[in-house]
Amino acid sequence: MKKYLEELHQLRIFHKKDVLSLIKDDNATKELLRRYKKMGLISQIRRDLYSVNDLANKAAIATKFEIASQITPSAYLSYHSALEYYGLANQVFYELYVSSEERFNNFEYEGISYTYCQSGISHGVVNPPMDSMVNVTDLERTVVDCIDSINRSGGLEELVVCFSLITYIKEEQLLSYLDTYRKQFLFQKAGFILSYFQKEMKLSDDFFKECRQRIGKSVRYLTDANESSTYHKEWKLYAPENILSYLEQGGNEYV
Repeated sequence: MKKYLEELHQLRIFHKKDVLSLIKDDNATKELLRRYKKMGLISQIRRDLYSVNDLANKAAIATKFEIASQITPSAYLSYHSALEYYGLANQVFYELYVSSEERFNNFEYEGISYTYCQSGISHGVVNPPMDSMVNVTDLERTVVDCIDSINRSGGLEELVVCFSLITYIKEEQLLSYLDTYRKQFLFQKAGFILSYFQKEMKLSDDFFKECRQRIGKSVRYLTDANESSTYHKEWKLYAPENILSYLEQGGNEYV
């Protein structure tokens, strides 16, 4: 009996409540999920999260980006995972960063680790028109978030390589997100890092003027003291002498 299978294929990825809305009976819902799992028609990704399977190979048809976006009602791709979604990642990670207002336990499915990140701000999350099951930070917020947490962007070298692929960005949006986070150090880091990509990203001098006005008086390190050994007076920041040197090193690693 494969009743409701067509409806589940339309959903692609679903929760128990979605099946209950079809069957209207809790015990029948549990039995259908159990039977469909046994028949290889659906896969259980984690507690209360399922995907229909490809009937040819019995593998879940939901992509890792769709799975990440449906873990909680507010889940969305962020940091390096957002860069990867936009095709800007240099390294392939087997870990997805998933921000959410609701906490969830980290888990692994089909070799991919899904890692919870606390949602810092509420806006800047989009649902791409061609990917209705995916939620992801827009490009501007992705850039700001990656600068805010360089470790979650794959490290400074990966961040620089990813940013070198961006050909345009909305500076008004960048400033809006920077202002929302209200962190002097974030303005400091953003001004410094993005100054290397001003021409490519088409950022105005006014953008960097605004960043300089918001950095305060503190002298900070961009990364650890060993890597960030050169003082950049304009930004009151210790950082590598020239972060663009990472572009010459390159490399395609798997993490």
